[in-house]
Amino acid sequence: MNVPVSVYYITLNEELRLPESLARVQGWADEIIVVDSGSTDRTREVAEAAGARVVHHDWQGFACQKAYAASLCRNDWVLDLDADEVLSDELVSNIRALFSEPVAPDVAGFRMRWVLSQPDPRHPFRHDKSKKILRLYNRTMAAIKAEKHSNNDRPQVRQGQVLELKGDVLHRTLISLEQMESKYCQLSSEQAHFLAGKGRKISSARLFVEFPVKFLKYYLIHRQILNGWFGLSVAITAANRNFMRLAKARELQMLAALKREDP
Repeated sequence: MNVPVSVYYITLNEELRLPESLARVQGWADEIIVVDSGSTDRTREVAEAAGARVVHHDWQGFACQKAYAASLCRNDWVLDLDADEVLSDELVSNIRALFSEPVAPDVAGFRMRWVLSQPDPRHPFRHDKSKKILRLYNRTMAAIKAEKHSNNDRPQVRQGQVLELKGDVLHRTLISLEQMESKYCQLSSEQAHFLAGKGRKISSARLFVEFPVKFLKYYLIHRQILNGWFGLSVAITAANRNFMRLAKARELQMLAALKREDP
C-alpha cells in the first residue's frame, strides 16, 4: 500500500543521478513530482519511466522552484529530495512505518541525517560533516518561501513541532571538480542577485575576511583536511563561492548606482 506522501524534485540535466534516487521512492510513495527547468538530456524520460509527473517551470532560483513543486503535490505530507540524494534503507523503512498510522496533528515535519556518500568508494572525497535537515513536512504547517533568486530552499515551520526520523539521506553531490566549480558559479551568481535586490550592503572589510574564514570552516570544521589534495581543492572552491557571491553583489550594486547617476 502506498504511503500518503508526495515526493518532489527539481531537476536540470540529471539523467545520471536521478535514477538511483527515484528507485528508492518508487513502490511506496503515493506521488512523485519532477519540476524540470529545461533539461536537454534524458531527465524527463527517466522520470516518466519511474512513474513521475514531469512539469516544466523556467528556472527562478532554488526556493521558487521547490515552492512551486510543493504546490503541485496532492498530499499534505511532502518529501523534498534533490536528484543527487538517495534515501537509505533504514530511512525508507521508518517513513513507511511512520505512516502506517495517523501522524500526530501537532507534528509539522521530521528532520533526518544528511551525509556525504560518494557512489564510487575510490573517490578521494570521503569525509564531510553530517547535519540534520527538515525534508519531510506537512505543507499546511510549513512551507518554502518563494523569493526569486533565493537559495534559501529550506521549509519554514509556521506551527507545530519538528521531530527526528532515524535514517540517512545519502548525498551523491560531487561528480568532479569541474562540475562543482560550474555549480558554484551558478549559485554565487544567483545569491548575488538576491543580495543586491535586497539592498544588502557589502563592506570592503567583509570581502577581505570572507574567503579565509570560509576556507577554514570547510577545511577544518567540515574536515576537508582529511581528504588530502582533493579536500584542499574542495575547500578553496567552496570558499571562493562564498566570496564571489559577495563580490558579484557589490559589483551589481555599483553598476546600478552608476546607471542611476548617468544622465
